[in-house]
Amino acid sequence: MRHTVSQPDQVRLDSWKAIAVYLGRDLRTVRRWEKEKGLPVRRVPGGERRAVFAYRHEIDAWLGKATAEPDEEEATTSSKEPPEKRRAASDRSTSEPPASSTASPGRIRWLLTGLGLAMLLILLFLMGNSRSFSTADSPVPDVPIIPRNVEHWLRIGLVNGQPENVAGPFQQLLVVDSSRYAQFEADNLQNVEFFDRRGMLLPSWLESGNSNLSSHTVYWIRLGEGLPASKVSEIYMGFSPKMQNLFNASSTGEGPGLSPTYGQFDNGPSVFLKYANFAGESLPQGWYSGTTPGGKGSVQIKNGVLISHSDRGGGTAYLGSNWVVADNVAEIDLRSEVAINGQEMILVCSASPTNYRWTAYSVGYQNMSGLEIEDNNSGAPSVLATARPNPTPSSVIGFHGGILFANYQSVTRVYPRICGGGYLASSVNTGALASFSFDWIRLRRPPPDDVMPTAIFSQLR
Repeated sequence: MRHTVSQPDQVRLDSWKAIAVYLGRDLRTVRRWEKEKGLPVRRVPGGERRAVFAYRHEIDAWLGKATAEPDEEEATTSSKEPPEKRRAASDRSTSEPPASSTASPGRIRWLLTGLGLAMLLILLFLMGNSRSFSTADSPVPDVPIIPRNVEHWLRIGLVNGQPENVAGPFQQLLVVDSSRYAQFEADNLQNVEFFDRRGMLLPSWLESGNSNLSSHTVYWIRLGEGLPASKVSEIYMGFSPKMQNLFNASSTGEGPGLSPTYGQFDNGPSVFLKYANFAGESLPQGWYSGTTPGGKGSVQIKNGVLISHSDRGGGTAYLGSNWVVADNVAEIDLRSEVAINGQEMILVCSASPTNYRWTAYSVGYQNMSGLEIEDNNSGAPSVLATARPNPTPSSVIGFHGGILFANYQSVTRVYPRICGGGYLASSVNTGALASFSFDWIRLRRPPPDDVMPTAIFSQLR
């Protein structure tokens, strides 16, 4: 009785490209396999340049025979892998390929762009493959160089699913569930640091959640070389002995209000493009302050900033800098705000680096309202957009272009550019009982399309 092959196994691959996709190889390799190793490729009769096709069941049978004799390219790679990985690769080569291998061209295009690419990169990382899609990439070693003081560590995959590079230096946001690693952490997380594959420390800044019981610890990591497009990059989180204090003012630091003494272990300038915490009672270099006649305005510098204004009269209290905003993200750690009757421009720009002359479009509050984007072209504030949802008074507020962020989430946007360029500043105008305070202010580089690369945490080692 003649043996018949089931219909699914008779699926025909009608081009070199389809055959290459099915095998997971490039066109050059597939053509070489046909010539040198007898890959079962058929040709349509007639014509000088005959079209090719192949049957999946014939390729599967050929793979079963070829597994015992890997080509030189595979042998070189496989010899560097543990036996269990080589056995797993062999098993995969003779099994039914994943559905994505035979997906339609439209499906493949989706997988390689936007969200599809990010999801594919995440899948590859979880499978232990952090290589890019280039066949020229060499295998990545499983174990990085571990700093001498680190007892436990874990790998963090940074997935840039955008089709453009992230230029360096880049500030990467990490949100860590510290409670997962509580048994290895000091109570205040003083024994945690970050490093690269070469064992070199990466400047890190602990913003909030400084407890080994916190499920939402916010870190910022400075990546000097940025991140390549459409690829998973790796950094590492290390844990030293609990009694060891790694905090310092250069490589491993924390927000100014988290240290026993204000700003004691604040290394913000080592992480961000521009950073000021206003420690002590004098302004940092590049900053100036003042008031204009009318009412009672004041700018107080004392381990942070308090800008206030009372009584009517049209006056202004202001704080300015020589920081050029350009295309960077500007952010402020808003600690409190009260705008009973007046206007607070917590983030605005000045046309001058030494004298306060505000430009159009600012971020702030007025007359007991919520967080707003305002238009000040006419000299009187008018509301362009209101934040939804409205953040609490104690929040990280920032903007990039026309997008307003609160706690790193977009809350509203406008088409005009917030600040309109110029130099970063803050002010309170014409206020009766209007004031706000903050600890730090900074500029950082934006990610492509304002999409922060995704962080994936591996198992602790």
